[in-house]
Formats: sequence, structure tokens, C-alpha cells
Amino acid sequence: MVFYAFKKRGRHAPAFILLAVALEPNHGLGILNTLNEIVPGNRLDTAIIYRKLSELEKKGCITSEWADSEAGPRKKIYSITDQGREQLAVFKEDIEGSIKRLNNFLRLYDGLG
Repeated sequence: MVFYAFKKRGRHAPAFILLAVALEPNHGLGILNTLNEIVPGNRLDTAIIYRKLSELEKKGCITSEWADSEAGPRKKIYSITDQGREQLAVFKEDIEGSIKRLNNFLRLYDGLG
């Protein structure tokens, strides 16, 4: 019987959101659309996106400003800050460390025969 599933949603959400905003300033739904394009199997939804955007803005990693939209209501556009770029670099180092540990696990597992 398998008792661990490791399906925690949103663990790396701040990292992916900062990356999406670094690629292009955008509004919340636009960020979700970008993540759907660049992250295979993206499991983040709008609730997680907006919650993390709020947290990142409070921490000074992103800023926002309202912009007029040609189609529909005004949109809050998010942009990365210098502090956000520093945080993104920290996320990169953390993810690289995770990849090394996971690759080591796979190497050892494959050696079980």
C-alpha cells in the first residue's frame, strides 16, 4: 500500500510566479496563462496565484499598478523588483539543490536492480 503521494500544491509557486513576472510584467490571469505554457503539468489555480502575488508584493519582491485594458476592466499589472530578482536567484539555488538530491535518489534507485 502506497501511503505517500507528494502532491503538495504550491510549494514552488512563489518561484514560478516570480519567474513569470520576470519574463514579462503581467496581470494575475496572464501570469497563470504564462505558467500553463512554461510549466508542464502546472497545478496552480487562480486562488494560489493571487494569494502568492499578495505575499510577494508585501515582501517587496514585486510591485503593481493599475492599467487600463482595451477589453474589459482595468487590470493590476505586476512587475519584479530588484529584491524580487535577488529572491529569484535564491529560489534557483534551492531548486538546483533539490534537483541534485533527486537525481542522486534516482541514481541509487536505478542501482537497486
